[in-house]
Amino acid sequence: MSTSDTLDDRPEPPAADSRRARKKLENRAQLLAAARAVFAEMGFGAASVRDIVRRTDLATGTFYNYFEDKDAIFEAVVGELTDELVRRHREGRARAPTAEAFLHAHFSVYFHFVADDPELLALARKNVTAIRTLLDKPDVRTLARCLYDDLRDAIQRGTLPPIDTALFAAALSGVAFEISVMMIARDPVDADAAADFATRLMLGGLTGMGAT
Repeated sequence: MSTSDTLDDRPEPPAADSRRARKKLENRAQLLAAARAVFAEMGFGAASVRDIVRRTDLATGTFYNYFEDKDAIFEAVVGELTDELVRRHREGRARAPTAEAFLHAHFSVYFHFVADDPELLALARKNVTAIRTLLDKPDVRTLARCLYDDLRDAIQRGTLPPIDTALFAAALSGVAFEISVMMIARDPVDADAAADFATRLMLGGLTGMGAT
């Protein structure tokens, strides 16, 4: 065996592995940022993989190293947004001392998350139907599980009355999504008014269940 063959067979140094891993993360982040912008501008139906790749300095073939198709990257975009929403909810409703504070934190965080970022607002406006189809996907179900856990904990603390947690979680999720659809269709978008309305609506229902 020659010296060159021996050198070629040696494993790459850790630094090379680190650079490659970092590059992969950068490529994926670049594709996700491009996809978010394209979906916000064009909507899911009109957008194509080519439109997304054109917003990057990557080749089309590189796209398929990370995502199977347009559906997969759209799901990944929504998954990233879901992760951020989960984080914000843990800093809000999870610490609420009263039922009203819990409900207001739940709705306010969600509505402001959508309304305060112009690109995200455009994404929501252009993709209501596509987002609906993702509501039962694993990444989005994480949001539902987080709500369920926060409700269960609030009930144990006495912040909320002992109600059917699964049904109430479904009601809160449905109200939040449907009101957000109406909210973003209006001009100007008023996240505070939407949060106040949704809070009063759900609090009125809880009053008959013993909430304080």
